[in-house]
Amino acid sequence: MGKTSAWLKRTFGAPSAALPVERKAEFASPYGHTSLPYSILLRGMFGQAPNGRILSGRADAMRIPAVLRGRNLICNISTLPLESVDGQNRVQSNPLLKQIDPNVANVVTLAQTVEDLFFDSVAWWRITGFDPETGMPSRAIRMAPDQVSLQPPAGYDQGWLPSGLSTTGVVWMGGEAVPWTEVIRFDSPNPPFMQVAEDVIERAMALSAAAKLYADDPAPRAYFTPRDGLADPFEGDLNDDGSDLTQEQVDAKIAAFLDSWAAARRQRTTAYVPSTLSYNEVQMPTPADMQLVALSQRVSLDLANAIGLDPEDLGISTTSRTYQNATDRRKDRINDVLSPYMEAITQRLSMPDVTLPGETVRFKLDDYLRADPKTRAEVNSTYLRDRVVTREWVARSEGLPPEAVPAEEAPAAVPAAGPGAPLAEPSPAAESQLFDPAYEGSVA
Repeated sequence: MGKTSAWLKRTFGAPSAALPVERKAEFASPYGHTSLPYSILLRGMFGQAPNGRILSGRADAMRIPAVLRGRNLICNISTLPLESVDGQNRVQSNPLLKQIDPNVANVVTLAQTVEDLFFDSVAWWRITGFDPETGMPSRAIRMAPDQVSLQPPAGYDQGWLPSGLSTTGVVWMGGEAVPWTEVIRFDSPNPPFMQVAEDVIERAMALSAAAKLYADDPAPRAYFTPRDGLADPFEGDLNDDGSDLTQEQVDAKIAAFLDSWAAARRQRTTAYVPSTLSYNEVQMPTPADMQLVALSQRVSLDLANAIGLDPEDLGISTTSRTYQNATDRRKDRINDVLSPYMEAITQRLSMPDVTLPGETVRFKLDDYLRADPKTRAEVNSTYLRDRVVTREWVARSEGLPPEAVPAEEAPAAVPAAGPGAPLAEPSPAAESQLFDPAYEGSVA
């Protein structure tokens, strides 16, 4: 039994009694009930971080695939263009919305802003330019929440009154005092995700760490042991001079045997086990593997609920879904998930310190909620028939150039109607001119 124990220790790294405690930890089996994966698993079940690890920032949170997926879906708002309209729904020129940061694409600035609102419930822009004609902001840069503070840097003593109060109201951005008149602060109606979902995120981090350990040091699917009552076949040999084999030589023989076994399994499934060895299979999947799968599904569902997304958006299969087309799902996502962040941005940008009075900022949702071509054609035909829009408007909404609109035909002469004769229907050209705002004499 002693030889068998020694062979197992060499092969699977079990610690021997002669090793000090700190060395035993290096060779301990990663699958024992006191091992790190099991402790991580238990800590994850009770919402604790492994090894006392705490959530240090959003970078840690976004290492969790479900959190990253949720963040990306919410930040898709940034792909929608912003526009300013007056009370008559006419789009107005707004240099700030056209290009927020001269050095950064709008999609990046807006994505970072939405991310700040999602994780921290607050986002900051620093105004860097004003329109000389209107006096409204024309340029701004996004400032990360950890760069902004309402408290001055340590050791700052300029501009204080004897009472200890500051002479001006400022915000500290990157250690620099910025007047409130040059700051745009966005506030989310939702609580900060980093705080309310901290336990769930840390549980997901614990499960991810456990899964990584199993991936880095997977459990053996099978192993060999000396048959009961027989000597270890790898320890009984001697060198040519009659000396015992060194530990390195024994390990090399074991490795050569296992390599030949693996090579033979790639050629055929039937194997021959030497009479001096016993072949032992390991149950797969292990209970720990099954716990990891179940807990991972549960934590992904918890994250979906915390974010407010449909579980299927995070890859969690559900069986209670009713049929919905893509447009309906996008509408539901806007109403249920995205609208708080969209309103936080548009309502703030519509305030009189950013936009001229009487104008309102909104996201242009036409492309996001765009139906299929057949449905759009049917709707446009109804609009034209009911004289709601012109053919030029339809062309613009479909992204077509002006020359794509057919040339207007001269209106056909309408014969005088005799007594009791029905009124003639106007021609399409006459109908288009009648309701075309650009046509002189139009009644639109």
